[in-house]
Amino acid sequence: MRLQKISFIIAFVALAIFAQAQEGYQMKPNEKYTEIDFLSSYYTQDGDNAAVTGGVGTEELTDFATIIVVNVPLDSTQSINATLGLDIYSSASTDNIDNNRSSASIMDKRAYANFGYTKKLLSKGFTYGAKVGFSSEYDYTSINGGINLAQEFNNGNTEFSFSAQAFLDNWKTYFPVELRGDVTVPTTSRNSYNAQLTYSQVLSKRLQMSLSVEAIYMDGLLSTPFHRVYFNDEAATDIERLPSTRLKIPLAVRLNYKPTDNLIVRSYYRFYTDDFGIDAHTFNIELPYHINDHWTLSPFYRFHTQTGSEYFAPFAEHTSTDEFYTSDYDLSELSSTKYGLGISYTPLYGVARGKVPFTSKVLMFNSIALRVSRYTRDTGLSGYSGSIGLNFRL
Repeated sequence: MRLQKISFIIAFVALAIFAQAQEGYQMKPNEKYTEIDFLSSYYTQDGDNAAVTGGVGTEELTDFATIIVVNVPLDSTQSINATLGLDIYSSASTDNIDNNRSSASIMDKRAYANFGYTKKLLSKGFTYGAKVGFSSEYDYTSINGGINLAQEFNNGNTEFSFSAQAFLDNWKTYFPVELRGDVTVPTTSRNSYNAQLTYSQVLSKRLQMSLSVEAIYMDGLLSTPFHRVYFNDEAATDIERLPSTRLKIPLAVRLNYKPTDNLIVRSYYRFYTDDFGIDAHTFNIELPYHINDHWTLSPFYRFHTQTGSEYFAPFAEHTSTDEFYTSDYDLSELSSTKYGLGISYTPLYGVARGKVPFTSKVLMFNSIALRVSRYTRDTGLSGYSGSIGLNFRL
């Protein structure tokens, strides 16, 4: 992981030095360009309720993630895009699957890619698109596909959009070492299907809103095979057992208000319910403040609270005669907060620019954004994250 960070820093500095050596180009406002976003983040957490060890024990985890998003306009109405990502993480809790500290399970990586196409029918105000993708980790593989549709009305001030997506996953089962050969699961597949309808409206020059409703249906192996469960009526141990289907319904509203020329209030509320017995409320607010034409400061705060699933109980509080059980605190009653600060630098003519070698194209380093945050929840889990985002235009 340290090598990944060093490589990123060297590449970033080299690119900045090269770009600053080139001068004399200003991109035109209506010019079509390829846009490249690079995001790198680091997250670390700790807690004492690991599901791998039945709801007790370390939740220590670190994650280093890198994402590259490329959007290429084919003409004034069509574009293609690609998202490539890699997560490298170290987890002390999954290292306890086989009770062999510092084994191969302590560190792993997740790689994924998504590709999309979008076309806009300008005369009708209608946009449609499609996407496909895949993801791979040590214990699962996944493929996905989806569509998105949008219709504008009222000179673009009103929009209805619809999206649908399917994820087809397959587990490679890893059981706790002491249960191998004694436990089985009914299937190794897990499928998710979601559909979302969104209504967006410009209410005034300073106020915009959107309403969305979503349905997510899952079937297959919804439990995690290496999560342990301990009972209060016998010494035996089992793996987590959950129903083979789950329906989730989120409802959300966004409200963006610009009280002054320099300040934007971005607010978000979501209500969530599912048939595991969880009801949740999430509130988020972000306040981007434009210090000047170049710099923007963005403090943010998020609060989340939820009821616990009917299938959850802490360590050794389940009864062995129950049909379903889990000690994963993600499914427990909890409240959490996340707060932090973002800062971005977007000068009018870019941070730096230069010609791409052996071509007539110009690469502009358009903006840079930094973001730090702290996450806490009342189960004892806490974490910190930091990220850097770079935007380029070609």
